[in-house]
Amino acid sequence: VGTHTIEAEITDSMGVTGVSAVIFTLLEPNRAPTISLELPIEGIAGVPVAWSVDASDPDGDDLVVEVDFSDGITQRDLSGQHVWGEPGIYTVRVSATDTSGFLANAQETIRIEYADAPSLTVSTNPSPQGRIHLNLAGELTITTSTEDPLGPVSVSVDWGDGSMVEPAFTEESHQYAEEGVFVVRVIATGSTGITTERVFHVEVVSVADDLEAAQLQEELEEEAEEQLDTEVEEELDNDGDGTVDDVTEAQQDPDYDWQSDFDPDGDGYYDDDQEVDDWVATDEESVRDEVGDEEETDAIPNDPLMIEASVVNEDEGPSDAELGPTPADNEADAEIVNPVFNDAWGDVSDDSLQEQTYSRSISQVTATWWNDTFWEDWDNDGVPETLCHTTVGIFWFDSDGIPGPERIILVRTKHCSHDRDGDGQNDLFFTRFRGLDFVDQNSDGIPERHDVLTRVVWTWDNGTYEDVNIDLFVHARTDADQDGNLERRVVLNRHQRMVDQGIGTVLTAYFSHSRFILRVDSNDDGTPERWMAIDHTSWVWDPTEDGNADRHLDYLRAVVRKDTNQDGSVDVIRALHQNTVQFDNDSNGVIELQWTWRAGVLKVDTDHDGDLDYTAWMHGWHQHWDWGMVEYHIHRFALTRISDHDTDGIPEWKQRIIHMSNATDWDFDHHLEQRESYTASLTWSDADEDGYEEHIFRRVRETTYLDQHAHGWSHQTESTHSLEIWRDLNHNLRAQRVVVTGLSSWDNNSDGSPDTYDHLSRTWQAADHDHDGFLERRVFHRHHMAARDDNADGNATFALNSNIWHARNLSLSPSGSIDLLQEAYLSHIVFEWNINSQGHAYHTNNTWIAFHIDHVTNTIQGIIVTVITIDSDQDGTPESVTITTGNTGNPP
Repeated sequence: VGTHTIEAEITDSMGVTGVSAVIFTLLEPNRAPTISLELPIEGIAGVPVAWSVDASDPDGDDLVVEVDFSDGITQRDLSGQHVWGEPGIYTVRVSATDTSGFLANAQETIRIEYADAPSLTVSTNPSPQGRIHLNLAGELTITTSTEDPLGPVSVSVDWGDGSMVEPAFTEESHQYAEEGVFVVRVIATGSTGITTERVFHVEVVSVADDLEAAQLQEELEEEAEEQLDTEVEEELDNDGDGTVDDVTEAQQDPDYDWQSDFDPDGDGYYDDDQEVDDWVATDEESVRDEVGDEEETDAIPNDPLMIEASVVNEDEGPSDAELGPTPADNEADAEIVNPVFNDAWGDVSDDSLQEQTYSRSISQVTATWWNDTFWEDWDNDGVPETLCHTTVGIFWFDSDGIPGPERIILVRTKHCSHDRDGDGQNDLFFTRFRGLDFVDQNSDGIPERHDVLTRVVWTWDNGTYEDVNIDLFVHARTDADQDGNLERRVVLNRHQRMVDQGIGTVLTAYFSHSRFILRVDSNDDGTPERWMAIDHTSWVWDPTEDGNADRHLDYLRAVVRKDTNQDGSVDVIRALHQNTVQFDNDSNGVIELQWTWRAGVLKVDTDHDGDLDYTAWMHGWHQHWDWGMVEYHIHRFALTRISDHDTDGIPEWKQRIIHMSNATDWDFDHHLEQRESYTASLTWSDADEDGYEEHIFRRVRETTYLDQHAHGWSHQTESTHSLEIWRDLNHNLRAQRVVVTGLSSWDNNSDGSPDTYDHLSRTWQAADHDHDGFLERRVFHRHHMAARDDNADGNATFALNSNIWHARNLSLSPSGSIDLLQEAYLSHIVFEWNINSQGHAYHTNNTWIAFHIDHVTNTIQGIIVTVITIDSDQDGTPESVTITTGNTGNPP
């Protein structure tokens, strides 16, 4: 700093010198200013934010300060407040410039947030979850509470009908002038202009039936009612011929013509019996002569000739088919008819059918409830003739703002009583319950589930006469994944009427008509695990109310399908068409006329391969007449069963059954004097499906019963005839068996147990072991059992148990000569005399006669054994046992 001189001298090559000097002054240097910014790091949009700048110049120069708020606004102040209108992150830059142009800068960042909206709490009366439902005569009250730390809050209420309250008090009420759905908006505005809004939907109606939910229920019911009649007829009788389509085959199936099988020439003699009738057993006297005199011995000999196995081979006993029972007279009912009833009514338990389902659902939410009572006093005596009470509960919930509620529950009940004759006693009563449960979780207008029920009961009761009418309609469906395939569908329309004239303790008349569709597909594979269509009508008339219905009509049409293992294929189909008419005109408990006709079908996929390989058809009828002293019963059914495992139309197994019975009652004791019946069956199998049966079994059983009593019948006779044939796969006969049995029994004391009986069974069996068409082995068995106790005192006069086995083996050489001719014979007879009630006989004769003979080798073996037992005091311990035996052998 100061004044300074600089001199310069220069000399050239010639030695000439030049000098020059510069004088200059150095002043003090200018220094830059300093600056800093004070700014909070956060702020609220619309709310002023304080800021300040500290700027100075070390040289004392004047400064120009400028603030840039990064929102388009600059300011030349050292402090102040700034309002940012929008949220965001802003960088505030400040600068200071001195007179020399020296510059200083500083900056800070601030985050501007939205202002918190004022808090707004709104309560309503009514105060349900979801939509508010209001009667036109009622008021909607809104109560508000607000809070905003930034300043005062104003509230406005827009009622949605063109009227508004602004500003609103903390409690406001409003009554709507017309029906409709209104959007109510409650708006709270804070000091920053930020608002909070609450929106309510209010449905106003004059009557509950005008509710949107009620209209929806009407639409769902009307839709289902139209579908029900059409669907039931399409599923049951699509061709409109008056018969369930699925039972047409059963109705047209011809009866088993068993007479042509057993008696083809129609002479009254069963031709298959010829073999057993023509069999000539060995003359036992000749055997005795051959054996010679019997000699007394100490013990019964242990001779192999004395056992059944010495005559009959192990595989020559009764077959499974023969041992199987004769089909019962209710065989078709057990397989087809009864399961249809059980499927249709036994275990149908869908929740939509129960009123409490809807009541329970609405009790679990906060709903709008209306209660209303009204009455009329027509004669102005101060006593109302008509009094009604209604209750409405409605829940309408829409949480996502998308048009269409996610849940609707509607319950409506109405009870009315009416004193029509003004005697002070109500005589007409009306009750109606209507329920709706609607679920549409994705708000697309297509419910994932809805259940609808309407039940109406009209009762007229004057103290003695009562007439009750009940109507029930249910429509329920579930499609949880909305793929168009319903997991559940129930449609039921039932009308019942019950009349009680007050004469007795039972109804005078009863009527019921039901139409029902059920579909359950829980695994949603398109094939229901259970599906059924039912049309059922029942009418009972008992004018004397003694419990004996004078008339009864019952009509049932039903089809049931099942997918039992949920593999997507129907496994079971049952269909039934049944009509019943019954008359007891004098109401004495005795049916004068009854007629029942039925036809049914059963189809089963036994191996679950997707093909229905088992089919059963049945048709039959039952008639009953009772014209005073004379009473008739007739029962008939035909049943055909077929197994076709590969479903090629050629069955591997088939069975045909026909049953016919008739009974007569000639007096007034309610017990039949006579009942006759026959049951015939034919069973065959064709395992290789070549059209030739490898196994055939046919049997007919005929019975006659006389004099029915409380425990059974006084006398019965039975005869059974059967033929069984076995063939090999080349259609050659392997074996044939004929069995003829007969039984006669008497129940002499009417205790249900036979006292006297006679049973005879004869069996003829033959075999062709070499398949040459000649039966080289033939076996005959005769079994005779009898006992006699005519006075039914428990002491039988005698009892007989006799068995005869006789076998012949015969084979021929190619030249026709006899290669083998053998016989085996065994007779075992037990004869008892004077048998007491403990089963001890006074005298018992136990005799074996047996022989084997080979006519080609001329050898013979024979034995006779007789055991005589005497038990004179019949205490079970014999006083004497005498054993005699004789035998022969050639060679010995």
